[in-house]
Amino acid sequence: MLDLKIIHGRIIDGSGRPAYAGDVGVIHDKIVTIGDLRDQESVETIDAAGNIVAPGFIDMHTHSDLSFKYDRRASSKLYSGVTTEVIGNCGICVAPVREENRQLLIDYLGTRLIGSIPVNLELPWTSFKEYLNWFDDNPPSINLAPLLGQGVVRIAVMGFAKGMPTAAELKDMQQITDIAMSEGALGLSSGLVYLPGEYSSKEEIAELCKVMIPYQGIYCTHMRTESDGIMDAIDEALWIGGTAKVPVHISHLKLLSQNMLGKTDLVLERMAQAERSGIEVTYDIYPYTAGLTSLSACLPPWIFEGGVAKMIERLQDQSIRSRIRKEIAEGLPNWQNFVKSAGGWEKFFVSSVRSEENKHLEGKFITEIGELQGKDPYDAAFDLLIAENGRVQMNYYAMLEEDVMTFLRQPRAMIGSDAMSLSAEGILSFGKPHPRAFGTPTRFLGRYVREKKILSFEEAVKKMTGLPATRLGIKARGFIKENYYADIVIFNPDTVQDLATYAEPKQYSQGIEAVIVNGQVIVEKGAHNEVYAGCVLGRSL
Repeated sequence: MLDLKIIHGRIIDGSGRPAYAGDVGVIHDKIVTIGDLRDQESVETIDAAGNIVAPGFIDMHTHSDLSFKYDRRASSKLYSGVTTEVIGNCGICVAPVREENRQLLIDYLGTRLIGSIPVNLELPWTSFKEYLNWFDDNPPSINLAPLLGQGVVRIAVMGFAKGMPTAAELKDMQQITDIAMSEGALGLSSGLVYLPGEYSSKEEIAELCKVMIPYQGIYCTHMRTESDGIMDAIDEALWIGGTAKVPVHISHLKLLSQNMLGKTDLVLERMAQAERSGIEVTYDIYPYTAGLTSLSACLPPWIFEGGVAKMIERLQDQSIRSRIRKEIAEGLPNWQNFVKSAGGWEKFFVSSVRSEENKHLEGKFITEIGELQGKDPYDAAFDLLIAENGRVQMNYYAMLEEDVMTFLRQPRAMIGSDAMSLSAEGILSFGKPHPRAFGTPTRFLGRYVREKKILSFEEAVKKMTGLPATRLGIKARGFIKENYYADIVIFNPDTVQDLATYAEPKQYSQGIEAVIVNGQVIVEKGAHNEVYAGCVLGRSL
Protein backbone atom coordinates (compact mmCIF):
# COMPACT_ATOMS: atom_id res chain seq x y z
CA MET A 1 0.00 0.00 0.00
CA LEU A 2 1.15 3.53 -0.78
CA ASP A 3 1.53 6.12 1.96
CA LEU A 4 0.58 8.94 -0.40
CA LYS A 5 -0.92 9.09 -3.87
CA ILE A 6 -1.19 12.19 -6.04
CA ILE A 7 -3.76 11.71 -8.79
CA HIS A 8 -5.03 13.62 -11.83
CA GLY A 9 -1.91 15.76 -12.15
CA ARG A 10 0.08 17.13 -15.06
CA ILE A 11 3.64 16.13 -14.24
CA ILE A 12 6.51 18.47 -15.04
CA ASP A 13 9.42 16.32 -13.93
CA GLY A 14 12.25 18.88 -13.67
CA SER A 15 14.16 17.80 -16.76
CA GLY A 16 12.60 20.31 -19.14
CA ARG A 17 10.69 17.64 -21.06
CA PRO A 18 7.00 18.35 -21.87
CA ALA A 19 4.38 17.90 -19.17
CA TYR A 20 2.46 14.64 -19.17
CA ALA A 21 -0.58 13.23 -17.36
CA GLY A 22 0.11 10.81 -14.56
CA ASP A 23 -0.19 9.89 -10.90
CA VAL A 24 2.63 9.77 -8.35
CA GLY A 25 2.92 7.18 -5.59
CA VAL A 26 4.99 7.67 -2.44
CA ILE A 27 6.11 5.27 0.27
CA HIS A 28 7.83 6.81 3.28
CA ASP A 29 10.10 9.53 1.82
CA LYS A 30 10.53 8.23 -1.75
CA ILE A 31 8.62 8.30 -5.01
CA VAL A 32 8.10 4.61 -5.79
CA THR A 33 5.83 4.64 -8.82
CA ILE A 34 4.56 6.97 -11.54
CA GLY A 35 1.73 6.23 -13.96
CA ASP A 36 -1.92 5.21 -13.75
CA LEU A 37 -2.43 4.46 -10.08
CA ARG A 38 -6.22 4.34 -9.95
CA ASP A 39 -6.14 0.77 -8.66
CA GLN A 40 -3.40 1.35 -6.09
CA GLU A 41 -4.54 1.71 -2.49
CA SER A 42 -3.07 4.55 -0.47
CA VAL A 43 -3.26 5.81 3.10
CA GLU A 44 -3.61 9.38 1.83
CA THR A 45 -4.64 10.75 -1.57
CA ILE A 46 -4.30 14.23 -3.00
CA ASP A 47 -6.35 15.07 -6.08
CA ALA A 48 -4.22 17.48 -8.13
CA ALA A 49 -7.30 18.25 -10.25
CA GLY A 50 -5.34 18.93 -13.43
CA ASN A 51 -2.79 21.17 -11.76
CA ILE A 52 0.96 20.84 -12.25
CA VAL A 53 2.83 18.32 -10.12
CA ALA A 54 6.51 19.30 -10.02
CA PRO A 55 9.61 18.68 -7.92
CA GLY A 56 9.78 20.97 -4.91
CA PHE A 57 11.52 24.23 -5.76
CA ILE A 58 15.16 24.67 -4.74
CA ASP A 59 15.89 28.26 -3.72
CA MET A 60 19.44 28.51 -5.00
CA HIS A 61 20.46 31.53 -2.95
CA THR A 62 19.19 32.27 0.56
CA HIS A 63 20.29 33.66 3.90
CA SER A 64 18.17 31.47 6.18
CA ASP A 65 21.14 30.17 8.16
CA LEU A 66 19.75 31.58 11.42
CA SER A 67 16.07 32.07 10.65
CA PHE A 68 15.40 28.35 11.19
CA LYS A 69 16.80 28.66 14.71
CA TYR A 70 14.00 31.04 15.64
CA ASP A 71 11.16 29.71 13.47
CA ARG A 72 11.36 26.29 11.84
CA ARG A 73 8.16 26.71 9.79
CA ALA A 74 9.83 28.47 6.81
CA SER A 75 6.42 29.94 5.98
CA SER A 76 7.34 32.52 3.34
CA LYS A 77 9.26 29.92 1.34
CA LEU A 78 6.81 27.02 1.78
CA TYR A 79 3.88 29.07 0.56
CA SER A 80 5.83 29.83 -2.61
CA GLY A 81 6.61 26.16 -3.26
CA VAL A 82 10.17 25.94 -1.93
CA THR A 83 11.24 22.62 -0.39
CA THR A 84 15.02 23.26 -0.20
CA GLU A 85 17.00 26.39 0.64
CA VAL A 86 20.69 26.81 -0.20
CA ILE A 87 22.28 28.60 2.76
CA GLY A 88 25.75 29.98 3.49
CA ASN A 89 25.80 32.39 0.56
CA CYS A 90 27.78 35.60 -0.07
CA GLY A 91 30.73 34.42 2.01
CA ILE A 92 28.73 34.45 5.23
CA CYS A 93 27.49 31.50 7.26
CA VAL A 94 27.31 30.81 10.99
CA ALA A 95 29.97 28.10 11.43
CA PRO A 96 32.69 27.21 12.07
CA VAL A 97 33.43 29.59 14.95
CA ARG A 98 36.75 30.19 16.67
CA GLU A 99 36.15 31.13 20.32
CA GLU A 100 38.53 34.10 20.25
CA ASN A 101 36.59 35.64 17.36
CA ARG A 102 33.07 34.48 18.31
CA GLN A 103 31.79 37.91 19.38
CA LEU A 104 33.48 39.56 16.40
CA LEU A 105 31.49 37.24 14.11
CA ILE A 106 28.21 37.70 16.02
CA ASP A 107 28.54 41.48 15.85
CA TYR A 108 29.27 41.30 12.13
CA LEU A 109 26.35 38.96 11.43
CA GLY A 110 24.11 41.59 12.99
CA THR A 111 25.03 44.04 10.23
CA ARG A 112 24.09 41.58 7.50
CA LEU A 113 20.73 40.22 6.37
CA ILE A 114 21.48 36.83 7.90
CA GLY A 115 21.56 38.39 11.40
CA SER A 116 18.88 41.06 11.06
CA ILE A 117 16.38 39.04 13.14
CA PRO A 118 15.35 41.16 16.17
CA VAL A 119 16.94 38.92 18.82
CA ASN A 120 20.21 38.69 20.68
CA LEU A 121 22.09 36.46 18.28
CA GLU A 122 23.57 33.27 19.64
CA LEU A 123 25.74 30.64 17.96
CA PRO A 124 25.47 27.53 20.17
CA TRP A 125 28.00 25.55 18.16
CA THR A 126 31.64 25.67 17.16
CA SER A 127 32.23 23.37 14.19
CA PHE A 128 30.39 23.19 10.88
CA LYS A 129 29.28 19.67 11.80
CA GLU A 130 27.85 20.83 15.14
CA TYR A 131 25.81 23.46 13.31
CA LEU A 132 24.40 20.92 10.85
CA ASN A 133 23.76 18.44 13.66
CA TRP A 134 21.68 21.08 15.46
CA PHE A 135 18.97 20.41 12.87
CA ASP A 136 18.79 16.74 13.83
CA ASP A 137 17.11 17.78 17.07
CA ASN A 138 15.39 20.82 15.56
CA PRO A 139 14.26 19.78 12.06
CA PRO A 140 12.77 22.54 9.92
CA SER A 141 9.81 22.21 7.58
CA ILE A 142 12.06 22.20 4.53
CA ASN A 143 15.52 20.97 3.56
CA LEU A 144 18.78 22.89 3.90
CA ALA A 145 21.68 22.67 1.44
CA PRO A 146 24.74 24.25 3.10
CA LEU A 147 27.65 26.18 1.63
CA LEU A 148 30.72 27.25 3.58
CA GLY A 149 31.27 31.02 3.70
CA GLN A 150 34.80 32.16 2.82
CA GLY A 151 34.32 35.28 4.94
CA VAL A 152 33.63 33.22 8.03
CA VAL A 153 36.69 31.07 7.37
CA ARG A 154 38.81 34.22 7.19
CA ILE A 155 37.21 35.75 10.30
CA ALA A 156 37.99 32.56 12.23
CA VAL A 157 41.69 32.86 11.36
CA MET A 158 42.32 36.57 10.79
CA GLY A 159 39.37 38.47 12.23
CA PHE A 160 38.97 41.69 10.25
CA ALA A 161 42.68 42.18 9.63
CA LYS A 162 43.49 43.65 6.25
CA GLY A 163 45.97 42.20 3.77
CA MET A 164 47.16 38.85 2.55
CA PRO A 165 47.27 35.90 4.95
CA THR A 166 50.63 34.51 5.94
CA ALA A 167 51.53 31.02 4.75
CA ALA A 168 50.50 29.65 8.15
CA GLU A 169 47.18 31.52 8.09
CA LEU A 170 46.42 30.30 4.58
CA LYS A 171 47.16 26.72 5.59
CA ASP A 172 44.87 27.15 8.60
CA MET A 173 42.06 28.40 6.34
CA GLN A 174 42.60 25.48 3.96
CA GLN A 175 42.30 23.05 6.86
CA ILE A 176 39.07 24.68 8.04
CA THR A 177 37.71 24.44 4.50
CA ASP A 178 38.72 20.81 4.18
CA ILE A 179 37.05 19.87 7.46
CA ALA A 180 33.82 21.70 6.59
CA MET A 181 33.68 20.03 3.17
CA SER A 182 34.14 16.64 4.80
CA GLU A 183 31.32 17.51 7.20
CA GLY A 184 28.79 18.26 4.49
CA ALA A 185 29.40 21.61 2.78
CA LEU A 186 28.41 21.57 -0.89
CA GLY A 187 30.81 24.31 -1.88
CA LEU A 188 32.50 27.56 -0.91
CA SER A 189 30.81 30.94 -1.22
CA SER A 190 32.40 34.38 -1.29
CA GLY A 191 31.07 37.89 -0.81
CA LEU A 192 33.77 40.07 -2.31
CA VAL A 193 31.73 43.25 -2.05
CA TYR A 194 31.56 42.79 1.73
CA LEU A 195 34.15 42.54 4.46
CA PRO A 196 36.26 40.51 4.94
CA GLY A 197 35.86 39.29 1.35
CA GLU A 198 36.98 42.67 0.04
CA TYR A 199 40.32 42.08 1.75
CA SER A 200 40.75 38.70 0.03
CA SER A 201 42.71 38.29 -3.19
CA LYS A 202 41.72 35.99 -6.01
CA GLU A 203 44.83 33.92 -5.26
CA GLU A 204 43.76 33.38 -1.65
CA ILE A 205 40.29 32.25 -2.68
CA ALA A 206 41.62 29.98 -5.42
CA GLU A 207 43.80 28.21 -2.86
CA LEU A 208 40.73 27.51 -0.72
CA CYS A 209 38.77 26.35 -3.76
CA LYS A 210 41.48 23.81 -4.64
CA VAL A 211 40.68 22.05 -1.37
CA MET A 212 37.21 21.27 -2.75
CA ILE A 213 38.39 19.21 -5.72
CA PRO A 214 38.13 15.79 -4.01
CA TYR A 215 34.64 16.74 -2.78
CA GLN A 216 33.43 18.02 -6.16
CA GLY A 217 32.44 21.29 -4.53
CA ILE A 218 31.41 24.43 -6.39
CA TYR A 219 32.52 28.05 -6.00
CA CYS A 220 29.56 30.42 -5.52
CA THR A 221 30.42 34.09 -5.59
CA HIS A 222 28.87 37.45 -4.89
CA MET A 223 31.38 39.09 -7.18
CA ARG A 224 33.70 41.99 -6.42
CA THR A 225 31.22 44.33 -8.07
CA GLU A 226 27.99 44.21 -10.08
CA SER A 227 28.47 47.81 -11.17
CA ASP A 228 30.83 49.53 -13.65
CA GLY A 229 33.59 46.98 -13.09
CA ILE A 230 31.39 43.92 -13.54
CA MET A 231 33.35 42.57 -16.50
CA ASP A 232 36.56 42.55 -14.45
CA ALA A 233 34.66 40.95 -11.57
CA ILE A 234 33.39 38.19 -13.87
CA ASP A 235 36.92 37.64 -15.14
CA GLU A 236 38.14 37.30 -11.55
CA ALA A 237 35.44 34.72 -10.74
CA LEU A 238 36.27 32.75 -13.86
CA TRP A 239 40.00 32.97 -13.12
CA ILE A 240 39.40 31.49 -9.67
CA GLY A 241 37.32 28.65 -11.11
CA GLY A 242 39.79 27.97 -13.90
CA THR A 243 42.82 28.08 -11.61
CA ALA A 244 41.25 25.88 -8.95
CA LYS A 245 39.50 23.65 -11.52
CA VAL A 246 36.09 23.95 -9.87
CA PRO A 247 32.72 25.02 -11.32
CA VAL A 248 31.78 28.68 -10.91
CA HIS A 249 28.32 29.82 -9.89
CA ILE A 250 27.65 33.58 -9.89
CA SER A 251 25.22 34.75 -7.23
CA HIS A 252 22.23 37.01 -7.97
CA LEU A 253 23.55 38.17 -11.35
CA LYS A 254 22.50 41.72 -12.14
CA LEU A 255 23.58 44.96 -13.78
CA LEU A 256 23.55 47.68 -11.12
CA SER A 257 25.40 50.53 -12.75
CA GLN A 258 23.39 53.05 -14.72
CA ASN A 259 26.27 52.86 -17.22
CA MET A 260 25.83 49.09 -17.71
CA LEU A 261 22.04 48.87 -18.08
CA GLY A 262 21.10 47.07 -21.28
CA LYS A 263 24.53 45.47 -21.78
CA THR A 264 23.59 41.89 -20.94
CA ASP A 265 25.18 40.65 -24.16
CA LEU A 266 28.66 41.53 -22.86
CA VAL A 267 28.13 39.46 -19.72
CA LEU A 268 26.63 36.47 -21.52
CA GLU A 269 29.37 36.39 -24.15
CA ARG A 270 32.06 36.40 -21.44
CA MET A 271 30.41 33.38 -19.85
CA ALA A 272 30.14 31.64 -23.19
CA GLN A 273 33.86 32.21 -23.80
CA ALA A 274 34.61 30.66 -20.42
CA GLU A 275 32.56 27.59 -21.21
CA ARG A 276 34.35 27.19 -24.53
CA SER A 277 37.63 27.21 -22.61
CA GLY A 278 36.41 24.47 -20.28
CA ILE A 279 35.24 26.47 -17.25
CA GLU A 280 31.78 25.50 -16.02
CA VAL A 281 29.72 28.60 -15.17
CA THR A 282 26.13 29.09 -14.04
CA TYR A 283 24.29 31.78 -12.12
CA ASP A 284 21.15 32.54 -10.13
CA ILE A 285 18.89 35.56 -10.35
CA TYR A 286 15.83 36.93 -8.59
CA PRO A 287 12.91 38.23 -10.69
CA TYR A 288 12.84 41.79 -9.31
CA THR A 289 14.33 45.14 -10.30
CA ALA A 290 15.19 46.20 -6.73
CA GLY A 291 17.89 44.70 -4.56
CA LEU A 292 18.62 44.57 -0.85
CA THR A 293 21.82 45.07 1.09
CA SER A 294 23.01 46.30 4.46
CA LEU A 295 23.38 50.05 4.93
CA SER A 296 26.96 49.53 6.08
CA ALA A 297 27.77 47.96 2.69
CA CYS A 298 27.14 51.38 1.16
CA LEU A 299 30.26 52.69 2.91
CA PRO A 300 33.87 52.36 1.72
CA PRO A 301 35.48 49.06 2.78
CA TRP A 302 38.14 50.58 5.04
CA ILE A 303 35.40 51.69 7.45
CA PHE A 304 35.01 48.07 8.63
CA GLU A 305 38.66 47.34 9.41
CA GLY A 306 38.76 45.98 12.96
CA GLY A 307 35.05 45.12 13.06
CA VAL A 308 31.69 46.74 13.81
CA ALA A 309 32.79 48.62 16.93
CA LYS A 310 35.55 50.33 14.95
CA MET A 311 33.10 51.27 12.21
CA ILE A 312 30.76 52.92 14.73
CA GLU A 313 33.66 54.75 16.33
CA ARG A 314 34.84 56.09 12.97
CA LEU A 315 31.35 57.29 11.99
CA GLN A 316 31.35 59.68 14.96
CA ASP A 317 34.35 61.54 13.56
CA GLN A 318 33.31 64.49 11.36
CA SER A 319 36.51 64.36 9.32
CA ILE A 320 35.84 60.71 8.49
CA ARG A 321 32.27 61.57 7.51
CA SER A 322 33.65 64.14 5.10
CA ARG A 323 36.01 61.56 3.63
CA ILE A 324 33.15 59.07 3.14
CA ARG A 325 31.02 61.73 1.40
CA LYS A 326 33.85 62.43 -1.02
CA GLU A 327 34.56 58.75 -1.71
CA ILE A 328 30.90 57.92 -2.36
CA ALA A 329 30.57 60.92 -4.66
CA GLU A 330 33.78 60.16 -6.58
CA GLY A 331 34.19 56.41 -6.09
CA LEU A 332 37.21 54.27 -5.25
CA PRO A 333 39.11 51.80 -7.45
CA ASN A 334 37.74 48.24 -7.28
CA TRP A 335 34.91 49.19 -4.89
CA GLN A 336 31.24 48.59 -5.62
CA ASN A 337 29.80 51.97 -4.74
CA PHE A 338 26.14 51.06 -4.19
CA VAL A 339 24.93 54.63 -3.74
CA LYS A 340 26.59 56.11 -6.81
CA SER A 341 25.76 53.07 -8.97
CA ALA A 342 22.07 53.17 -8.08
CA GLY A 343 21.84 56.91 -8.67
CA GLY A 344 21.86 58.38 -5.17
CA TRP A 345 20.40 58.00 -1.69
CA GLU A 346 16.90 58.63 -3.06
CA LYS A 347 16.94 55.03 -4.38
CA PHE A 348 17.48 53.47 -0.91
CA PHE A 349 14.71 52.78 1.62
CA VAL A 350 14.92 51.13 5.02
CA SER A 351 13.90 47.49 5.17
CA SER A 352 14.57 46.78 8.84
CA VAL A 353 16.11 48.23 11.97
CA ARG A 354 16.59 46.72 15.42
CA SER A 355 15.37 49.37 17.86
CA GLU A 356 11.74 50.23 18.55
CA GLU A 357 12.49 53.96 18.52
CA ASN A 358 13.48 53.78 14.84
CA LYS A 359 10.77 51.37 13.64
CA HIS A 360 8.86 54.33 12.21
CA LEU A 361 11.69 54.76 9.69
CA GLU A 362 11.10 51.34 8.07
CA GLY A 363 9.80 51.82 4.53
CA LYS A 364 11.19 55.37 4.31
CA PHE A 365 13.88 56.47 1.86
CA ILE A 366 17.16 57.83 3.25
CA THR A 367 16.37 61.18 1.67
CA GLU A 368 12.97 61.22 3.43
CA ILE A 369 14.63 60.43 6.75
CA GLY A 370 17.05 63.29 6.19
CA GLU A 371 14.18 65.70 5.55
CA LEU A 372 12.31 64.52 8.65
CA GLN A 373 15.40 64.99 10.81
CA GLY A 374 16.70 68.17 9.21
CA LYS A 375 19.87 66.46 7.98
CA ASP A 376 21.46 65.73 4.65
CA PRO A 377 21.13 62.07 3.50
CA TYR A 378 24.71 61.24 4.49
CA ASP A 379 24.29 62.33 8.09
CA ALA A 380 20.92 60.59 8.22
CA ALA A 381 22.57 57.35 7.08
CA PHE A 382 25.58 57.71 9.41
CA ASP A 383 23.43 58.52 12.45
CA LEU A 384 21.09 55.63 11.75
CA LEU A 385 24.02 53.21 11.59
CA ILE A 386 25.31 54.49 14.92
CA ALA A 387 21.87 54.30 16.57
CA GLU A 388 21.38 50.72 15.35
CA ASN A 389 24.96 49.52 15.90
CA GLY A 390 25.14 48.80 12.17
CA ARG A 391 22.00 46.61 12.07
CA VAL A 392 20.16 48.32 9.21
CA GLN A 393 18.97 46.62 6.02
CA MET A 394 18.09 48.58 2.86
CA ASN A 395 16.05 47.96 -0.29
CA TYR A 396 17.21 49.88 -3.34
CA TYR A 397 16.00 50.42 -6.91
CA ALA A 398 18.64 49.99 -9.60
CA MET A 399 17.87 47.42 -12.31
CA LEU A 400 16.19 47.32 -15.72
CA GLU A 401 13.42 44.75 -16.20
CA GLU A 402 14.56 43.93 -19.74
CA ASP A 403 17.95 42.93 -18.34
CA VAL A 404 16.28 40.78 -15.70
CA MET A 405 14.20 39.01 -18.36
CA THR A 406 17.22 38.44 -20.60
CA PHE A 407 19.14 36.81 -17.77
CA LEU A 408 16.11 34.73 -16.73
CA ARG A 409 15.79 33.25 -20.24
CA GLN A 410 19.30 31.80 -20.41
CA PRO A 411 19.77 28.03 -20.06
CA ARG A 412 22.46 28.45 -17.38
CA ALA A 413 20.16 30.56 -15.15
CA MET A 414 18.64 29.35 -11.88
CA ILE A 415 16.34 31.11 -9.42
CA GLY A 416 17.41 32.35 -6.01
CA SER A 417 15.52 34.69 -3.68
CA ASP A 418 18.58 36.17 -1.93
CA ALA A 419 16.33 36.26 1.15
CA MET A 420 15.77 34.42 4.39
CA SER A 421 12.66 32.49 5.35
CA LEU A 422 10.24 34.93 6.98
CA SER A 423 6.67 34.90 8.21
CA ALA A 424 3.55 37.06 8.24
CA GLU A 425 3.35 36.54 11.98
CA GLY A 426 5.66 35.95 14.92
CA ILE A 427 9.32 36.79 15.38
CA LEU A 428 10.14 36.56 11.65
CA SER A 429 7.51 39.13 10.67
CA PHE A 430 9.81 42.05 11.44
CA GLY A 431 10.49 45.09 9.28
CA LYS A 432 9.57 45.83 5.68
CA PRO A 433 11.45 43.00 3.97
CA HIS A 434 12.11 42.73 0.27
CA PRO A 435 9.07 41.01 -1.30
CA ARG A 436 11.39 38.39 -2.78
CA ALA A 437 11.35 36.66 0.63
CA PHE A 438 7.67 35.84 0.06
CA GLY A 439 7.27 35.62 -3.69
CA THR A 440 10.34 34.73 -5.76
CA PRO A 441 9.24 31.41 -7.39
CA THR A 442 5.62 32.50 -7.77
CA ARG A 443 6.54 35.85 -9.30
CA PHE A 444 8.77 34.02 -11.76
CA LEU A 445 5.95 31.65 -12.72
CA GLY A 446 3.14 34.21 -12.68
CA ARG A 447 4.65 37.35 -14.17
CA TYR A 448 7.42 36.02 -16.38
CA VAL A 449 6.13 32.62 -17.49
CA ARG A 450 2.34 32.95 -17.63
CA GLU A 451 2.02 36.68 -18.38
CA LYS A 452 5.16 37.65 -20.29
CA LYS A 453 5.77 34.16 -21.71
CA ILE A 454 9.55 34.45 -21.71
CA LEU A 455 9.79 30.70 -20.94
CA SER A 456 7.57 27.65 -20.82
CA PHE A 457 6.49 26.20 -17.50
CA GLU A 458 8.69 23.19 -18.23
CA GLU A 459 11.78 25.36 -18.72
CA ALA A 460 10.94 27.45 -15.66
CA VAL A 461 10.46 24.44 -13.39
CA LYS A 462 13.79 23.00 -14.54
CA LYS A 463 15.54 26.21 -13.41
CA MET A 464 14.14 25.71 -9.90
CA THR A 465 14.52 21.94 -9.59
CA GLY A 466 16.62 19.65 -11.79
CA LEU A 467 19.21 22.26 -12.74
CA PRO A 468 20.14 23.40 -9.22
CA ALA A 469 20.06 19.85 -7.84
CA THR A 470 22.49 18.79 -10.55
CA ARG A 471 24.72 21.85 -10.09
CA LEU A 472 24.94 21.30 -6.33
CA GLY A 473 25.51 17.57 -6.60
CA ILE A 474 22.44 16.76 -4.50
CA LYS A 475 21.55 13.15 -5.21
CA ALA A 476 18.04 11.80 -5.86
CA ARG A 477 16.33 15.19 -5.71
CA GLY A 478 15.17 17.82 -8.16
CA PHE A 479 13.18 15.46 -10.39
CA ILE A 480 9.91 13.53 -10.34
CA LYS A 481 11.45 10.10 -10.81
CA GLU A 482 11.07 6.72 -9.19
CA ASN A 483 13.41 6.16 -6.24
CA TYR A 484 13.88 9.92 -5.83
CA TYR A 485 12.94 11.71 -2.63
CA ALA A 486 9.38 12.94 -2.54
CA ASP A 487 9.92 16.70 -2.49
CA ILE A 488 6.90 17.80 -4.50
CA VAL A 489 4.91 20.96 -5.16
CA ILE A 490 1.45 21.11 -6.74
CA PHE A 491 0.55 24.46 -8.26
CA ASN A 492 -2.19 25.95 -10.41
CA PRO A 493 -0.57 27.42 -13.54
CA ASP A 494 -3.55 29.72 -14.08
CA THR A 495 -3.47 31.36 -10.66
CA VAL A 496 0.06 30.97 -9.29
CA GLN A 497 1.24 34.47 -8.39
CA ASP A 498 3.17 36.45 -5.82
CA LEU A 499 1.14 38.90 -3.72
CA ALA A 500 4.03 40.50 -1.82
CA THR A 501 4.79 44.11 -2.75
CA TYR A 502 7.40 46.62 -1.60
CA ALA A 503 4.71 48.51 0.32
CA GLU A 504 3.09 45.36 1.77
CA PRO A 505 5.68 42.59 1.51
CA LYS A 506 4.43 40.16 4.15
CA GLN A 507 1.86 38.40 1.99
CA TYR A 508 1.96 34.72 1.05
CA SER A 509 1.68 33.65 -2.57
CA GLN A 510 -1.40 32.19 -4.19
CA GLY A 511 -1.79 29.17 -6.44
CA ILE A 512 0.42 26.78 -4.43
CA GLU A 513 -2.02 23.95 -3.74
CA ALA A 514 0.22 21.56 -1.79
CA VAL A 515 3.85 21.18 -0.69
CA ILE A 516 5.37 17.81 0.22
CA VAL A 517 8.80 17.42 1.81
CA ASN A 518 10.40 14.00 2.14
CA GLY A 519 7.04 12.37 1.60
CA GLN A 520 5.23 14.41 4.27
CA VAL A 521 2.44 16.82 3.35
CA ILE A 522 3.54 20.12 4.90
CA VAL A 523 1.16 22.55 3.22
CA GLU A 524 -2.26 21.70 1.81
CA LYS A 525 -5.08 24.06 0.85
CA GLY A 526 -3.27 27.04 2.31
CA ALA A 527 -2.66 25.51 5.74
CA HIS A 528 0.61 24.52 7.38
CA ASN A 529 0.23 21.06 8.92
CA GLU A 530 2.88 21.72 11.58
CA VAL A 531 4.98 18.91 10.17
CA TYR A 532 8.77 19.27 10.27
CA ALA A 533 10.20 16.82 7.75
CA GLY A 534 13.18 18.79 6.45
CA CYS A 535 16.78 17.64 6.69
CA VAL A 536 20.30 18.76 5.80
CA LEU A 537 21.36 17.84 2.26
CA GLY A 538 25.12 17.87 2.67
CA ARG A 539 27.29 16.24 0.04
CA SER A 540 28.61 13.55 2.37
CA LEU A 541 25.39 13.10 4.32
